[in-house]
Amino acid sequence: MRVKRATELQRKNRRWIALSLLPVLSFGQIPTGQAVIDSMVAIMSPENSKLIVKQTNHYDDGKSRTFVLEMYSTNKGDKMMIRYIKPTSVKGQTFLLLNDGDDIWTYFPRTRRVRKMASHAKKMKVQGGDFSFDDFSSEGSWKNEYITTNTGSIEKSGELCWVLKAIAKENADVDFPAVILYVRKDNYYPVRIEYMHEKGNPEKTLTLTDIQDVDGYPTALLITMENHLTGTKTVMETTEVSYSWLPPKGFFSERNLKK
Repeated sequence: MRVKRATELQRKNRRWIALSLLPVLSFGQIPTGQAVIDSMVAIMSPENSKLIVKQTNHYDDGKSRTFVLEMYSTNKGDKMMIRYIKPTSVKGQTFLLLNDGDDIWTYFPRTRRVRKMASHAKKMKVQGGDFSFDDFSSEGSWKNEYITTNTGSIEKSGELCWVLKAIAKENADVDFPAVILYVRKDNYYPVRIEYMHEKGNPEKTLTLTDIQDVDGYPTALLITMENHLTGTKTVMETTEVSYSWLPPKGFFSERNLKK
């Protein structure tokens, strides 16, 4: 696994960025839910990123399928490109997400055509797994679509975490009426997110593990999405990551989808 480790100065700078978004608190106070969300989004939104990821879909019949993909982003996740490189059957399939995932273009080598996907494509599963394109988009929906409350702290996955309850705003364009987040108190990085069904039970659960400092950013190198309704899960294992990558001119364009 090749990851670029952070210097002590980079770690302090990222810690400062997260903390600087929190209000000045008197002793014994806890930050508001929105303040924790703002810090979480900041620490999870580097300006640019380049990753190599192994995606394994585990199906309800016990079978699985593995893909390898390249994932690029810029402008704190506002623009993203996902290009599959393995297996041969999907090699070259590319998706371009613009405007926080509201606009999606796709390229399939078999047809050699670029086409814009329908507006509802943001909710579609990516390569038949349990992640949607919406899951890969940047984190603006936490602020725009939900009202978040900090309910206190608990130990989760061996870390002290704030427990946030996010309730969808009226007429919000979201799939889940409520979301529970467990966000580490030391660096404001989430370790678990529960997407709640309208009946109040978790429909999907996202767990983030093997969290390491990369270029000054805490980064989960292993991310698992479990669907409790279908009995399936998808594991995303990052094998290479850099936040110092700079996109060439015109990289996030329809023309570049064919390359």
